[in-house]
Amino acid sequence: MTKSKPSFYKLSAAELPDDLFRKEASANDWIGCDEYENGSSNGKKRPWIETTHEKGFAPGSLGKVVPIDRVVELERIIGLPMYMIANVSPIVVPFGTLLWLVFGLTWAKYLAMGVAMYHGGLFTIWRLIFVPIFLKRYKGSKLDPKDPQKSQYLFTERNITKYCSMTYVWPESLQRPALTNPNGSNQDKPVIYCVIPHGLVPFGLVGYPYFSKVWNSKLCSWTCAPFLLKLPIVGYYLNAIGYVPAKSKPIVEILTKKDRNVGLVLDGIDGMFHSRDGHETGAILNRKGICKIALKAGMAIVPIYGFGHTDIYDVVVDPFGILQFLSAKLHMSLTPFFGRWGWFMGPAKRDIPISMCLGDPIYPPSDMDGDNITQEQIEEHHKKLLDGFTKIFETHKKGYYGETIGAKKKLVFVK
Repeated sequence: MTKSKPSFYKLSAAELPDDLFRKEASANDWIGCDEYENGSSNGKKRPWIETTHEKGFAPGSLGKVVPIDRVVELERIIGLPMYMIANVSPIVVPFGTLLWLVFGLTWAKYLAMGVAMYHGGLFTIWRLIFVPIFLKRYKGSKLDPKDPQKSQYLFTERNITKYCSMTYVWPESLQRPALTNPNGSNQDKPVIYCVIPHGLVPFGLVGYPYFSKVWNSKLCSWTCAPFLLKLPIVGYYLNAIGYVPAKSKPIVEILTKKDRNVGLVLDGIDGMFHSRDGHETGAILNRKGICKIALKAGMAIVPIYGFGHTDIYDVVVDPFGILQFLSAKLHMSLTPFFGRWGWFMGPAKRDIPISMCLGDPIYPPSDMDGDNITQEQIEEHHKKLLDGFTKIFETHKKGYYGETIGAKKKLVFVK
C-alpha cells in the first residue's frame, strides 16, 4: 500500500550524520526518497528529516538554532573572517604596498601590513589547528579541480551549514522522482535554482551537495561575477567547485551541453542594499534575463527564498547610494559590515538560522520555440517567477519567524 505523500519536506543539514556527508552516499540515504513509492521506510529512521501534511511547518519550527559540536563553531569563528578578508587582501596588500613605495604614504604601508598580518594570523590558526581535525573527520573533504562533484563536499562548507543551523525545505512537487521525470516525460533534465535574497553573503547556497543530490543527481554549477574566478585564492576555490560566470552564454552551455543544474542569486549585489520598513525585499523587478535563458534552454526554474540571509550580518548602507552604485559597477561588495559580537568582517551571527525554502518548479510552455522567444513570453514567465517567490514567502514566513512576527512580514519587489 502506497502511503500519502507529505505536503512539505524539511532536511536539517546541521543534523545530517557526518558519515553520510560524502559523494558516494545516495539521495535515498539522505532523504528516503523511495518511502512513499513502496510504502515502507525499511526500518530506517532519519531524525534529520521532517515532513508535514499541513499547509506549512509549525510556527517557529524553521527558525530554531541547532546545538553543534564546539570545535565546529570555533572553526567557523576563525574560518569565516579568514574567508572574508581573503576577498580583500589580494587587492589591499599589493595596492597599499604600491602606494607606500611610490608615493611614500605611511598609512598605506600600515594598512597593507595590518591586513596581511590579520589574514596570515587567521590562516595560521585555521591551518595548524582545525584543518587536521576536519580532514580526519571528513575523509573525502578535499578540493579536486578535476572533480567539482567531490570538491563540493569541503568541510568548510559543511561546517557553515552546521554553524547556521541550515534547513532545506521543499514541496511535494520537488520530491523525487519529480525532477528526474518531469511531467512524465522520462527526461532527466537540469533545472535552474534561483535564490533571493542575496543579503551580505547568501550562505544557504554553500550546501552545494544538496543542490547536486537531493532533488536530482545533476551537478549544480553556481554563478558568480566573472572577476571572482580570476582572483588568486578565491578564484581557484570557486573554479574547483564548479562555479561559472554569471553571463547568458556560459549558463546556457552549462545547462544544454554539460547537462548540469545551474544556481544563481537573482538579486545579486543589489540585494545587499535594500530594506523597507522591516519587510523583506527582492530587487528583481528588472531581472528578467534568467527567464529568457530558461525559455531558450527549455529548463524549469525552481524559486528559492533564503530566510535569514538579510539578518546574519549588519550591513552599513550609506544614505546616498554611493556604495551601492560602486558595488554594482565593480561587481563586488564595497560596504562595511559587522557580524557576531560586532566583529568587523567577522563570523556570521550564530543565533540567526538559515532556511532555504524551495518552491514549485516553473516549467516553460510545452509548445515553446526556444529560437523565437517574444518579450511578452518573457514577461509572463517573469510574473510566474515573482508569484513563486511570493508563494514561498507567504507559506513559510510564520514557520521561520513565528506567528506574531511572521504575520507582519511582507515580501516587496523593487527594481
